[in-house]
Amino acid sequence: MVEDGLDSPFQSSPFPVTPGDVGILRSTILPSFALHSGLSIAAYVVSRATGRVEVKDLFWPSGQVINAWWSAVGRTMYYGNISFNVAWNALSWTQKVLLGGVTAWGLRLFYHIASRSIARGREDPRYEELKKQPGFWNRTFFTQFLPEAAFLTVITLSFTLPFRMPHTTVSLTPEQECLRRTLAVGLFSAGFALEVLADVQLESHREERTDLCREGVWSIVRHPK
Repeated sequence: MVEDGLDSPFQSSPFPVTPGDVGILRSTILPSFALHSGLSIAAYVVSRATGRVEVKDLFWPSGQVINAWWSAVGRTMYYGNISFNVAWNALSWTQKVLLGGVTAWGLRLFYHIASRSIARGREDPRYEELKKQPGFWNRTFFTQFLPEAAFLTVITLSFTLPFRMPHTTVSLTPEQECLRRTLAVGLFSAGFALEVLADVQLESHREERTDLCREGVWSIVRHPK
C-alpha cells in the first residue's frame, strides 16, 4: 500500500522537487498545454461542422477532468504498461480524494452546460452575435479556442501538479499534514457548495423574472452576462 504517494514506482520523479523547479515546464505545463490544445482543435472542428460555437463550452469542464485522470492514472498505465487497478491503487488516498473532487465538479458543470444548451435549443446568443462578424470561423480558433487551452493549462496546475510532481522539499509534521488536508477539503467543499447554490438560485430567479438576480449568492458575486 502506498502512503501519500511516496515510494511509488509510478510517480514522475524519485527526487524531491518543488513547483518552482524548472522541471515543472517539462513535467506538467507542456504536457497539459499539448492535451488542451488537442481538445481545442477537436472542439473547433466539431463547432465548425455543427455551426455551434458553444461546443467549446462543453470542453471547458470535460477537458479539465480528462487532464486530471490522464495525469493521475492514464499516463502511468500508458508508460508503465500496467492495468487500471494497479495505477489506481498506486495513488494515495489524498490523491484519490482530489481526483474524485475534480471529477464531481467537472461532471456537474458539464451536465449543467449541456442541459442548458438543450433546453435553449439554439446557439448561445453571445456567440450568435460574434458569428455575424466577417471571417469569424477563420479567426476564432486563434482568438477563443487556442487561448482557452492556455488558460486551462494554468487553471489545471492546482490538480495536475500533485500527480506529476508529488514530492516536495517542505517538511510537515503529521499534525500539520492533517490540518493542511482538512483545510483543502473544507475549502473545496465550500466552493463546490457555493457554486451549486448559485446555480439553483439563478435558475429559480429566471423562472420568475428576467432581470439580474441580486439576491443570495448573487448579492456578493459578479453576475454572469
